[in-house]
Amino acid sequence: MKFKIHFFRTPCCLFLFFSTFSLFAQNPTGYIATWKNDAKAAYSIVHDDYGLAGADGIWQYGDTIAYNRGIKFVFGAYTDLCESRFIQPNGYLNLYDYAKNVMIAQHGHEIANHSSTHACAAERGWEPCNFGWGESGWGEAPLGSDLDVEINEAHNSIINGTGITPRYYVYPYDVFTNATNQRLEDLGYIGSRTGWSSPSSDDVGAGYHREGYENNDQADFFPNSNGFFRNGVQVFNDDDANLTWQEQLIELNSEIDNIIANNLYANREFHNVGNSGWGHVKVDAYRAHMDYLKSKVDVGDLWVGTVSEILTYQIQKLKFSPIVNYISTSDRIIVTWDSIGSQYNVNVSSYLSPLTIKTPITLVVNMDGLVGNYLVRQNATDLSTDRYYTNDGKMYIHVYPHEGDVEIYKSSVNGNNYPYVANTIENENLNVNFSPFTIDLNAVFEDVETDDEDFVFSANGYAGLSVSISNGIATISAPLNWVGITTVTFEAKDEGGLIISESFDVVVRDPFSNQTPFGGLPASIPGRVEAEDYDEGDEGEAFNEEYSPYEPAPKAEQYRPWDPVDVDLIGGTSEYGVGYTVSGEWLEYTVNVTADAWYTVDLNVAAFDYGSSTLGKIELFIDGNSWMPATDMIFTGGWTTYENARYPYALFLEEGTHVLRVSFVSGDVNLNYIDILASPTRTSNVVSQNAFEIYPNPASNLITIDAEFDVATIYSQTGSVIKTSTDKEVDIFDLANGIYFVKLDDSPSMVKFVVAK
Repeated sequence: MKFKIHFFRTPCCLFLFFSTFSLFAQNPTGYIATWKNDAKAAYSIVHDDYGLAGADGIWQYGDTIAYNRGIKFVFGAYTDLCESRFIQPNGYLNLYDYAKNVMIAQHGHEIANHSSTHACAAERGWEPCNFGWGESGWGEAPLGSDLDVEINEAHNSIINGTGITPRYYVYPYDVFTNATNQRLEDLGYIGSRTGWSSPSSDDVGAGYHREGYENNDQADFFPNSNGFFRNGVQVFNDDDANLTWQEQLIELNSEIDNIIANNLYANREFHNVGNSGWGHVKVDAYRAHMDYLKSKVDVGDLWVGTVSEILTYQIQKLKFSPIVNYISTSDRIIVTWDSIGSQYNVNVSSYLSPLTIKTPITLVVNMDGLVGNYLVRQNATDLSTDRYYTNDGKMYIHVYPHEGDVEIYKSSVNGNNYPYVANTIENENLNVNFSPFTIDLNAVFEDVETDDEDFVFSANGYAGLSVSISNGIATISAPLNWVGITTVTFEAKDEGGLIISESFDVVVRDPFSNQTPFGGLPASIPGRVEAEDYDEGDEGEAFNEEYSPYEPAPKAEQYRPWDPVDVDLIGGTSEYGVGYTVSGEWLEYTVNVTADAWYTVDLNVAAFDYGSSTLGKIELFIDGNSWMPATDMIFTGGWTTYENARYPYALFLEEGTHVLRVSFVSGDVNLNYIDILASPTRTSNVVSQNAFEIYPNPASNLITIDAEFDVATIYSQTGSVIKTSTDKEVDIFDLANGIYFVKLDDSPSMVKFVVAK
C-alpha cells in the first residue's frame, strides 16, 4: 500500500524530468465562490404566520419534511398568537417551546420577526392596507406606540419565548417604510423582506437597483451603507394555492431551474403546508419540492440556506477579495485578503460577532496541477479536515476572511516528506453499549518514504473510550453504559520523525433518552409488539407522521390523546391498530431481546384493493440498521379484516435492549401487531464476537479476516449465502449497507460485521 520513490538512473532522464518542471511552473489562483460550495444558485424559504391556526402545517408537516431532507428554512413568528394560543405541539408547552427545542435546536431552522398583530405598516389603497380618514399604518407613525408593538414588543417576545434574538424581519403583506427599516437596523437586524424599491414615497433615492417583489436577487445584490439588506421575495399566493399539487410543483421547481440557469438567489415565501389557508402549498407538492431541492444540492447546483446564512455570506463576499501567492521553494500557497467594498461602512468581525446564525464563505483555490495531500491552516491554526476538500483540481475551503490569512501547505524536513492522510476517518454515531469497532490505520496514513510496518502509531485526545493499537489496527471500545461525545486523534510518525494526525468524532448516545417504552416496559422478544404501543416521545424521535387527506384530526378522547399517529379501534373488536398510513411514516418501539437467536416475523395487517390500489410495503430496522428488507404486505379483503403477512426468512437478533423501527415504505396498509418469535431453524449456528476478528468493522469496500481458514462464507441477515472467499482480504464493494455474518469452514461460530458506505 505504501510506496517509495524509485530514482532515475540515467542523466538523460534526470534532464528530461527537471526540464518538464521548468516548462510548467504552477500558478495557483483563487476566488470567493458566488454561492456557498461554488453552487450555481442560492435559495431560501420563509414560512410566514407561525402561530396562526391556519398555518399549523408549518410545524405539523413542513418542519419534519424539510429536516428529513437536510433543508433548513426561516419561519416568521406571529408573536401575539405564539403567546396567546393554548396549543401544545407534539406535547411541548406552547408554540415557542416547540420552536426553541425542536425547530431551532434540533432542525436548524431560523426564527424571524413577523410582527405582533400582523397589522399593515402603511397605506397602500387595497385591503387590508386601506385605512379610513385620519387612520394610518404603524410604519407611518415611526414614533408611535403601534410601531413599538409591531417591532419592539414582537422582538422581545421572541427573545423571551425562545432565548433567540431575531435578526431578520418579515413585514405583514410585504408593506414597509424606510422609518421601520431604520428601527430594525437600530435593533441589530441585518435585513428585512422588502425588496429594493417600493411604491412608498419615502423610498425615492434609496439606492436599490430594481423592484424586488415577485423577483429574484442577482448575484451581486447589496445592502445599504451600514450592511442592512432588503432582499426580494417570490410570493406563493392564493392563485398558486388553487393549483393542483402537480401544478404547484411545476411552478416551484421551474423557478429553481431558472435561478440555477441564471446564477440568482430566490427567497421563496410560503405560509401553511396543507390544504387550507391563504397561499397554502399542498403537502405532496411541498414534499416533492423538498426532494427536488435535495437532488440539486446533492449534485452541487444549489445552495439552500436560511436568510441570515445567505446575507452573512453576501456581506463577506462584498468586503473581501483573496490574493493568492504560491511559494514554490516550500510548496506553499498563501492567501491574504484584500479589503474591498469601501461603500459599505461595515466591520465584518463586529457585524458577525453577535449573530447566532451565519456562515463562512467558500474560498476556491485552483491548484494548477499541484497534487498531494495538502493541509490548510488559518492564522497559524490548522483547520479541521471537514472545512476543506479537493475536487477536480480545486481546493474548497470554508473560512471567515476576517479571521486571518490562509496557508495551504505540504511541508518536509531535510528532504523527508510529511506523511499524509490518504483516507479520512468518518465520524461515528453509535448507540450505547456498541460492539467494539476497528480502524486500519495502515489504510488511513500514507508516506513516500515509510512502509506500513515502520510507522509508529498512537492515539490521544479522547475521553471515556478505550483505544488499543496492534499492527496498525486500532480497536475502539467503551465501558458499559457509557454515553458522550469525544474526539479521537490518531498520529502516525514516519522513520524521519515527522508526524501527521487525523481526528474523528465518536458520538455515543442512548437511543432511549428522548423516548421511553409505552407503559414503561419494553416489549419482550420473542413476543408480540402492538402497533399502537409505540414509544413515548416527540415526533421525529418516537414516530414520524405524514399528512393524509383521509386521516382524522388528533383529539383528547383517543387511545393516545392528542398524538397525531392514527390509532383507532379495529371495527367489531376492543383492539387498537394503526391506520391511514402513507409513505414516509414510521414508528419506533423499545424492545428487549431475551436471547441471541434467529426469529420469524409475522405482521398482522389489513388492506383493501379497490382495483388499482398500491400494495403496502413495510421495512423493519433495528438500532438504525435495516433488519427486515422492504416487504410487500397483502390485500385482505377489507380494512377491518386482518391477516398475517410472514417474512419468508428467519432473521437474527442479538440479546439486549434495542429500538425497532417500523417504516412504511408504501402506505395504505393498517397494522395491528407484529409477532417476532423464535425460529425453529438456524439453531445450529452461534454468533460470537470472540471467535475471530474482522476489521475494519464497520467496513465499506474491503474486510480482513484475522484467522486461519480454508473457506470463509458470508451470510446475509436472512441466512442466505452472499459470497465465499479463500483469501483473508475480502472485497465487499458490491454489498449493500446492512448486517452480515462470516462463518469459517465447518465451525458453528459466526462473527457479525456491518457494511456502511
